[in-house]
Amino acid sequence: MEYAGNHGLRLVLDVMTKDRSAIRLYERLGWQQIGNIAHHFGEGQQIDALAYVSPEGP
Repeated sequence: MEYAGNHGLRLVLDVMTKDRSAIRLYERLGWQQIGNIAHHFGEGQQIDALAYVSPEGP
């Protein structure tokens, strides 16, 4: 995060919706939710996730 902030970049990540503790942590750190994602894998399996963007740098 420090490198990205120092270079005018923002990070994007996705968190599985089942990982409520991680979601709370990112939101507490100022990450902003920017969308919903469905990860498809295997034979017709899917898991939902949320996309986040890091806080803006200084």
